[in-house]
Amino acid sequence: MMQAIDVGAALEVMIQDDGTAAETYELYGPTPYSMAQIHEICQKEVLRARPVFNIPAVIRKPISYVLGKAIWWTEGNPDLIEREFIDQEIDPKAKTFKDLGIEPAELTACTYEYLQGFRNNVYYNLPPRTERERRDEKKYLHVIDNQ
Repeated sequence: MMQAIDVGAALEVMIQDDGTAAETYELYGPTPYSMAQIHEICQKEVLRARPVFNIPAVIRKPISYVLGKAIWWTEGNPDLIEREFIDQEIDPKAKTFKDLGIEPAELTACTYEYLQGFRNNVYYNLPPRTERERRDEKKYLHVIDNQ
């Protein structure tokens, strides 16, 4: 949510400043994340653990192609699967938010507002975790006892 506002502010600066013409901008946040880290952040915010199945692209692409022909399948597009395995390479010559005078928001500061709608109705109105709760979570080992 905030990243969209940051990008909108960057576009506004680029439109109003003629010095930004014919320049390449890479608009990314202050912290790099892997897909696994983003998945973990989302699970913690939604308060629901979902299983992750690491299926190789060689198997997933033909299955998604067949499912795409048989039924309308928007989640299993072969191009999206291909994109999951490509690392984003940042061009060192490209300009960033700093060149536009904008400080981008941190991803973890924006997840509550965006992901609250994906929570179970039992947890929907719980407030977002504080920074202290996030730090304290790393201190303890949680063991589920089935006795």
